[in-house]
Amino acid sequence: MVDADKSDDEIVEYCAEHCTRALQPNEVENAIISRRGMLQRGTAAPKVRWPRPNPQLVRQITYDSPGVASLFKFSPMPLEEYDSEKIIDYLFPDNPLLCCGVSSHTFATRSREEWRGKLGNMQLIVPSPMNAKYGKTQAGKRSMHTLENTGPRTYLVVEFDEGTHDDHAALLWHLNSGVTPLICAVMSGNKSLHGWFKVDGWDDEMLTNFFKQATAIGADPATWTKSQFVRMPNGTRNCGTRQATIYLTDKLL
Repeated sequence: MVDADKSDDEIVEYCAEHCTRALQPNEVENAIISRRGMLQRGTAAPKVRWPRPNPQLVRQITYDSPGVASLFKFSPMPLEEYDSEKIIDYLFPDNPLLCCGVSSHTFATRSREEWRGKLGNMQLIVPSPMNAKYGKTQAGKRSMHTLENTGPRTYLVVEFDEGTHDDHAALLWHLNSGVTPLICAVMSGNKSLHGWFKVDGWDDEMLTNFFKQATAIGADPATWTKSQFVRMPNGTRNCGTRQATIYLTDKLL
């Protein structure tokens, strides 16, 4: 829309009206600033065009496939023994910097040990360790949650929010392959299901090809952004609902 010479106010208004997910603070404004800067410098990189969902393929995958109950049953790790603290210890060994928040407005980047005992009350987490406590937003502001201070990808989270939770479970199980196993599956506490896939060390081509497979069966492209908040496993949504973890692999042992 920036390329189409729309005004900033028109773009913000359009996004507020048509966006299907909660926007992060100043997300649209920052994106406009970044895009206009790239256009002015002549450095605009080609944007990845994600495939549109293929309804026929989605129906084939979700027909008579494992649902939420099956995913819970398939879980190699005993979920009743894993709260948020133990899951994060498992997903992020050692003591990395993690960006977590009770909301997209209230968050911090701290070492894993500094977060100890607090994670069950968190709603959100960046699914990769941070490389510094602070970075600069696209608007040039200092913040603990930026693309700049997000380290290399460790996990790529795939979110489905169209269809039923059983549909989402079937789609995540479909992506659970020899390419990369499903590591963790988390209920959002509302209408979606988040699947964590291990991708550390992957090059851009491998990442893009995998996420194209995901978006072709209905995944939300928003989680492609490396710094995007996702649901804290066994965390607490702002309404008090628990974000239950329904699957945890033993592949990281």
